[in-house]
Formats: sequence, structure tokens, C-alpha cells
Amino acid sequence: MRVQILEGAKSAFFEAMIDGYVGGENRRSVKVKDDDGYTTITYTTEDGKYKVEDRFCTNPFSDEAAGTTTVFCRFALIWAPVWWMEYSGHYTEGVIPLLKSALTKAYERRLFLGGRGLARVDDKSYVSNDLKFNLTYTNTYHGDFSSFDGTEKIIQNPLDGFDPETIGYHKYSGMSLL
Repeated sequence: MRVQILEGAKSAFFEAMIDGYVGGENRRSVKVKDDDGYTTITYTTEDGKYKVEDRFCTNPFSDEAAGTTTVFCRFALIWAPVWWMEYSGHYTEGVIPLLKSALTKAYERRLFLGGRGLARVDDKSYVSNDLKFNLTYTNTYHGDFSSFDGTEKIIQNPLDGFDPETIGYHKYSGMSLL
């Protein structure tokens, strides 16, 4: 039964992530911004058996952010948490499209890579302050859906010979609660 519940949780995770954060919260997801600075995106599967809550906060004075994603399974009238992950780090607004692209590519393929994006996604030819550069998203993780940790980064690769620079990252981990 544990394996079946986790397979259902994994499927619900992918559905929720595609429908929620990377999909613009424009389908089944409900997005609520609380007074305490948290945003919660809640997704319930069509059959009503699983619920996914992605809850995160961003400091208004920096790019630092943290959050959790929890998958609940309905047992009779009780929602029980069956899977959980946490993430924290920072990204500037300008690199969010690359982040969402990397996440979407993994989620649409139903590839669990620590709950984040593909191992590498390149994005070409950005211009900022008259400097040209490429961006690269990387994701390194260990484990599987039942227990994992890792780090994702976005690296700025200048086209003028300067050294690459990490301009955003998230550290993350998670596990089964069964």
C-alpha cells in the first residue's frame, strides 16, 4: 500500500507543479497570498484523493525565499501528509523564466530529479547593462522520491571572457512521510 500511495503522491506532485507555479496557477490551482508574507498554491487532484500545498515566502527587501511543498492523501475524512520537501535560496526576477522553463521540462516528462528541473538547461544571449551573456540552469541531486537532497543553480556565463558567476540557487531536500 505504501508504494501505491507514494506513486499517487508523485503523480499528484507533477500535476500540481505543472498546474501551479510553472503553469501560472491558471487551471485547478488556488493561489492565496497571506498577510504574513506567505503565498500558498493548493491543488487537489480530480479524483479528490490527493492535495498538494506549495507554500513559500520571499523577503520584500531581498531576493531570498524559502518554501515547502507537501502532498496529502485523503484517508476517509482525514487529510494525512504523505510526502514533503523544503527549498530555500534566491533568484532575481530576471532569471525566473529560465527557472520555470527548467522545472517545466522535468515536470512535463514526469522526471523526478529532486523535485526540481533538468540536470542542465542553457538559455542564450541575454543583455544586461550592455554586457552579453548566456545563462545556464544546473541541478544536482541525490536520492529518489522517498528521500532526496540537492542544489539547483543559475549561472551567468559572460561572452566577453569574464568568469562564470552563480546568480541564483536553491538548496532543497525532502522525503516520504510514510
